[in-house]
Amino acid sequence: MSAVRARRASEALLALLALDLGVVVITGGASLLDLRGDHVVSPAAFAVRCGLVALLFLLRYGALAPDRTDPARLVLGLLLLPALGQFHFAGGRLGGDGISYYVYTRSLAKDADLDFTNEYTHYGWIDRADIKVPTKTGLRRSIFAVGPGLVSIPFFGLGEAVGRLQAQAGAVVDLSGYGDVHVHAVGLGGFLFGFAAVLLTHGLLRRHFSKSVALLAALLLWFATFLHWYMTQQPIMSHVSSACGAALVLLVWDKDRVARRPSGYAVLGLLLGFAMCLRWQNGVLLLLPGLELCRRATREGLPWSRAGRCAGLLVLGAFVGVSPQMMAWKVLYGAFVLMAPPHGADFVRLDHPWILNTLFSSRHGLLSWTPVLWAGFLGFVPLLKRKPALAVPLLPPLLVMTYVNMCSGDWWAGGSFSNRRFDSLLPVLALGIAATIETVRRVVGRRPQLALAGLALPLVVWNGALALQVHRGLIPRDDTVEGPRLVGHAAELVSDAVGFPTTWPASWVFAWNTGLRPGQYDRLVGRYLFYRFNNRKGRIEIGAEDDEPMLGEGWSRVVTSEDVRYRTTRGPARVLSSLDVPEDLEVKVRAAAEGDAVAVILLVNRTEAGRFLAEAEWAEHRFRVPRAFWRRELNDVILAPESGSLRVELIEFAQLAGKR
Repeated sequence: MSAVRARRASEALLALLALDLGVVVITGGASLLDLRGDHVVSPAAFAVRCGLVALLFLLRYGALAPDRTDPARLVLGLLLLPALGQFHFAGGRLGGDGISYYVYTRSLAKDADLDFTNEYTHYGWIDRADIKVPTKTGLRRSIFAVGPGLVSIPFFGLGEAVGRLQAQAGAVVDLSGYGDVHVHAVGLGGFLFGFAAVLLTHGLLRRHFSKSVALLAALLLWFATFLHWYMTQQPIMSHVSSACGAALVLLVWDKDRVARRPSGYAVLGLLLGFAMCLRWQNGVLLLLPGLELCRRATREGLPWSRAGRCAGLLVLGAFVGVSPQMMAWKVLYGAFVLMAPPHGADFVRLDHPWILNTLFSSRHGLLSWTPVLWAGFLGFVPLLKRKPALAVPLLPPLLVMTYVNMCSGDWWAGGSFSNRRFDSLLPVLALGIAATIETVRRVVGRRPQLALAGLALPLVVWNGALALQVHRGLIPRDDTVEGPRLVGHAAELVSDAVGFPTTWPASWVFAWNTGLRPGQYDRLVGRYLFYRFNNRKGRIEIGAEDDEPMLGEGWSRVVTSEDVRYRTTRGPARVLSSLDVPEDLEVKVRAAAEGDAVAVILLVNRTEAGRFLAEAEWAEHRFRVPRAFWRRELNDVILAPESGSLRVELIEFAQLAGKR
C-alpha cells in the first residue's frame, strides 16, 4: 500500500472510531454497533476505543505524516482522550447557570423563538421572583448572553440526528430537546470549545516562545486553571466558549498586528463583536485594535484617512458580530441596547472595587484558587522587558478586565470554581505563564542552587511543622498517626503563623489591619451581613461553630445551658462584621449577665454606640447605629462590660432603610 493510501485509510478509520466515541458520549453509552443501547459501553470498552483512537492518531500524524508533525500537538491531542473519559463518566452537564444558556439553544432550535416560558416551566423556574414577571415585550427575562446558546445549536442538531437514528433502531429516545441525547451533545460541544481554546492559545504561544515552553504553558492553562473544570463539569455554561472566542481574537490580532489591512480590521471586528455575544466583557478586547490604530497613525505614519477607514470597518464588523445579542435584547426587553446590565443597575460599580477579595479570598479568589495565574500576572514583567511589542498592547485589556471583574456585584462569581469571570483573560495570562517559565529556566540555568533552595524550603517547613505538632501534643510521640492528620495540622500551623501561601499578601494586610492571626482571613473575608448571595442575613450566632470565624478576642469556649449555646466575655469581646456599604442599622444583642447585673458599652469601630444593663435573665437590647459609625467591609463591634462577665447568644443586625 502506498503512503498516500495508508494515510487515507488511517484517516477514515480514525474518523469512524472518533465518531463512535462521539455517539457513545451523546447517547450515554450506546455505540454505532448498538444504537438501541442494549449493552452500555463500559469504562473498559471506552478505554479500548480511546486506545485505538490514540494508536491511529499517532500512526496518521506521526509515522505516516508527510511532514514532521509538531510533537506538542500530538501530546495535546492524546491528552484529549482521558479528558473525554472523565467528561463521559464523571463529568457534569446542566448545572448552575448552564440551564440559563441551554434554554436559548433549545428555544431557538425547537421553537424558533426566544419565548422561554415552556423551558422555564420544564425546569421549575417559572415562578422564580426574577422570572415570573414578564418584560414589557410579554416574554420572560434572561440576564445571560445569547452567544453560548447560538454556538451550541450545531451540537444540539447533532444530538437530534443521533437521537432519531436511535429511535429508528428501536430505542426509546426523548426528542423533546430536554432529554439526555440533546444535553449530552451540547455538553460535548462545550468540552470541545474548551479544547479549541487550548489549541488556539498554544498556537499563540508558539509564535513567541520555544516549543517546550509553549507546550508547558498550554498544559498549565488546561489542567492548572479553572478551564478544565468548565470543560468537564459545567460545559454548557459560557466560560469555555468565551475562552475559545477570546483565544481566537488574540491569535487573529497577533498574526497581522504589524501591517493589518483594512479587511483585517473588519474580520477582527466581527470576531470581537461575536466574542461579546459570548460574554459581554470581551468587549474590553476592542482596546487591542483601537490602540493599534492609534499607534500606527501617530508613530508609523499611517494616513489619518486610512486609519479612519480601518476604524470604520472595525466598528462595522463589531456591530455585525454583536448584532445577535442586540436582536435578542430587542426581542426580550424591547431595546437593542440596554442602558444598564440586566443583572441590575448596581451590578457593576466602577468606583467600588474589591481588589484583595477578588484575587485572594478563599471565596473563589482568583489567585488563591488558581495560584498558577500568579505566573500569568507576574510574567508580564519580563514580557514587557523582552517582548514589549507584544506585552504593551495586551497590558491595558489585562488591567481593565481585571478591574471590571473586581467591580462586579458578586466579585466571587456566585457558585464559581475559582473566579470564572476571568475566562477571557486565560489566553492573555498564558503568555505571562510562558514568560515566567522562560525566566525561571534562565535563572535556574545560571544559578542552579536556587532550584535546590526551592526544593529544600518546603522540607524545612514540613520538619518544623512536625516538631511543633509533637511539642503541642497534636500528634502522639510514640504511636501511629494518619497522613491526612499530619498534613492538616501542618497546614493549620503554617496558616496561623503566616497565612496560607495562596492568600499572600492579602492575609498579611488583614492581620496588620485587624490584629488577628493571618489564618482567620480564609474563613472571614467574603462573608457579608446582607450583601447578595449566601449572606449571614444579619445574624451572628455567638455559640455557633459556623460563625466562629467572625469572632475576635475576648470570648470563652462555647457553653450550652438550657438549650442555649453562648459564649462568655473575657474582658472586651470583639465581633467582626462585613458590610458592602455603610448604612443605618439596628443592632440587637441577646445577652445575660453571668451573676450580678453588668453595665455594658457597645462600641462600633472603637466609637461608643450605646450602653445597656444586662440582668441575670436573658434579654434583647436594641440600638440604632447610624451609617456614620460603619465602614465598608470589616467592622469591629465590641461588647465591653464595665465589670464582671456577659453571656452572649446572638448579635443581630437589621437594615433600617430596608433591603437594597
